[in-house]
Amino acid sequence: MHSDPKREDELPDIEQLIRPEDPEQVFDESPPKLKEVVDVIKKGRAASAPGPNGVPYKVYKNCQRITRRLWKLIRVIWRRGRLAESWHKAEGCFIPKEEKSETLKQFRTISLLNVEGKIFLAILAKRMTNYMLSNEYIDIAVQKGGVPGVSGCIEHTSVLSQIIREAKDSKGELAVVWLDLANAYGTVPHKLVELMLERYHD
Repeated sequence: MHSDPKREDELPDIEQLIRPEDPEQVFDESPPKLKEVVDVIKKGRAASAPGPNGVPYKVYKNCQRITRRLWKLIRVIWRRGRLAESWHKAEGCFIPKEEKSETLKQFRTISLLNVEGKIFLAILAKRMTNYMLSNEYIDIAVQKGGVPGVSGCIEHTSVLSQIIREAKDSKGELAVVWLDLANAYGTVPHKLVELMLERYHD
């Protein structure tokens, strides 16, 4: 459902892709610190469903010694530069989008990953976000989602509501288009993701 059949195909030249300036701040490649692991665990929802191994966040929230062991494991995996095989596997969960859902398109898929892999990737994601923001590779006037401290959805919704209100008050004309891309993330070629990671982090 979310596979990329052209995963191994080479990308054509894409002139529109931005080539960024060299970074002023380097990416933090040092092994994760215990505090980073603990911070991610604190933010994790204790009630969230676990992945295939059945271990929930709750275990790490309540057992400091196990958290320390996980931290040591994460450091080993970081140095090796290769994720644990079990962190690649997820359990699929289908949630109906509407009443009496019958076809696959009427369901939203959720992938339940092992908590340990999610913690590792959350640390990597936070470092990547810090790197992108500190080098001004992200324009926060445009990009709102995924930026710490920016309530993007609320801000965009408020702006849109204000524009609609003003158009009604002045009896002006306004066209609003709601665009929802089907399987938006799933349609991005893997090679394109790899290319952009290389461009922003040689």
